[in-house]
Amino acid sequence: MDPITLSFAGIVPLIIFIITLVSIVKNPNHGFFGKVIWTLVAFFLSILGSILWLIFGRGKVTR
Repeated sequence: MDPITLSFAGIVPLIIFIITLVSIVKNPNHGFFGKVIWTLVAFFLSILGSILWLIFGRGKVTR
């Protein structure tokens, strides 16, 4: 078996996910469940999930 290696193509999505995760956690506009849902979206959809968060998730939520 080959050892696990991180290439440039593997590091960039990881860094983008970490930045997105920090942004989700620090966002005061969403409650706990909203943050959990956005975290799952960002995790399972990877780069697409992060882009969706930046476009749709960071905005103000009306209550």
